[in-house]
Amino acid sequence: MADSPYIFEANTQNFAQLVIQNSRQVPVLVDFWADWCQPCKTLTPILTKLIEEYRGAFILVKVNTDQNQALASQLGVRSLPTVKLFKDGKIVDEFMGALPEAELRKFLNKHRIRPTEPYRQQALMMQEEGDLEGAMNLMGQVLQHEPDFHEAALDLAAMLLVAGDTNQAEAMVNQVPEASVAPELIQKLRADIKLARLKEQSEGQDTSELEQRIAQNPKDYAAMIELAKIRVAQGRTEEGLELYLKVMKADRSFGEDAGRQGLIASFDLLGANDPLVKKYRSKMFSLLY
Repeated sequence: MADSPYIFEANTQNFAQLVIQNSRQVPVLVDFWADWCQPCKTLTPILTKLIEEYRGAFILVKVNTDQNQALASQLGVRSLPTVKLFKDGKIVDEFMGALPEAELRKFLNKHRIRPTEPYRQQALMMQEEGDLEGAMNLMGQVLQHEPDFHEAALDLAAMLLVAGDTNQAEAMVNQVPEASVAPELIQKLRADIKLARLKEQSEGQDTSELEQRIAQNPKDYAAMIELAKIRVAQGRTEEGLELYLKVMKADRSFGEDAGRQGLIASFDLLGANDPLVKKYRSKMFSLLY
């Protein structure tokens, strides 16, 4: 540990210098531990491994609570291990217990200061302003400098999807380790990719036969379900959701509740924040209860 430029031992005398002052330059993790603490012995090797791997993105400062009881008490340590994260001289986050490596990575990535973050934000702004090609080029340069910047990789995948390159977008998403980012980010992109593929398949699809079948037989629920799928894929989303709801309202037994299943599948594709999802989920629940 003494050989590492990123890991230090702190006590009451040097805590302000090692933690408070350093945290104004780089995030500082403070690990409160003790020799008798078994979970500490599990956490320490994982923390050490990650701190070395991140090569200066964080500093790890260890505090032996048996030798520094007053300091631990002053900082509100109630159980071991406790890890507190300091930025700009203040505690901004913490956790207790021996988290597994995947959870530790999420914790660290949430607070990691990336040197290319300003360029990532510039690329996102360029996309908002309509320069999609320039945005993709710049985001690609971000990833060249920091290949493990997985949030930027997902940003680029989303841009590729907008550009119509569904295959490349999907390949990029599949390369991102799921434990490295918030799960909802990957889930949303995968849903968007699935929806994009459905749109590709339904583009120019002639639905006149299905429409005629429904006009001739208002109880042709199979035609309604098929047309609903196509309408959602085409972006005529509310028409599709309305058809699913109509089947659910008319016959819950058809196709093992195909109307309701279609609504749920569409909700997953559209995402929880879509206003149509909120509207039709409410309508669906009103039928259920």
